Amino acid sequence: MKKSEIIKFLSENELVDIQEIEYKEGLVLRFFYDFDSDELSAAKAYSNEESDHEEESKEWYSEYFLPYLSDIALDNVNDIVDETNEQFDVQAQFVSYDIDPSNYNYNEFIAVFFEEDKDLDIDDIMDELGL
Repeated sequence: MKKSEIIKFLSENELVDIQEIEYKEGLVLRFFYDFDSDELSAAKAYSNEESDHEEESKEWYSEYFLPYLSDIALDNVNDIVDETNEQFDVQAQFVSYDIDPSNYNYNEFIAVFFEEDKDLDIDDIMDELGL
């Protein structure tokens, strides 16, 4: 597996702070998806339009704003991971962490890339690594 090329490809596709986590198989990475100002503005506009809650209230964040941002990050990371799979003939699984309401400028992810003939499970790997 071309680990350094995969990492370079991910960084060229706007994923940041990519860190390799040592593991016996595959390529395990931690990375972040940073929201741009347009995405943050769209999340705010959506939340204000759809929510009856006061702007920036706990409910406004938890029921509208943060889920909207999470969906954006998941969609974009999924597209990037799919492109990576196709370009490097690998498989991947990833999980995202909940977005921190006090610092919602990014979403953190863990991904496992592995050869197509392997059968790895990200939940098992994360348990082994204590993540």
